[in-house]
Amino acid sequence: MKTAIHWSQRPLLPLDVAAGLLGISRSGMYRLVHKGDLVFTKVGGRTVVRTKSLQDYLESREDWSPVGEPDAKAVRA
Repeated sequence: MKTAIHWSQRPLLPLDVAAGLLGISRSGMYRLVHKGDLVFTKVGGRTVVRTKSLQDYLESREDWSPVGEPDAKAVRA
């Protein structure tokens, strides 16, 4: 029986998995790499994401809440 390993316990993640965790596209993943926010590597010809870089990126993001933001309708008025 194959045991499922939580994504955070894997050293590397396929691009589609990492993109899904962030809720962005594959091209969005490449933008983050070009900005220096994530680290990709090649394994057997496949491009994968270093899980540590994904965790570091998530921890570096500031929390955001729409509370206190101007109402979109009020801005248009």
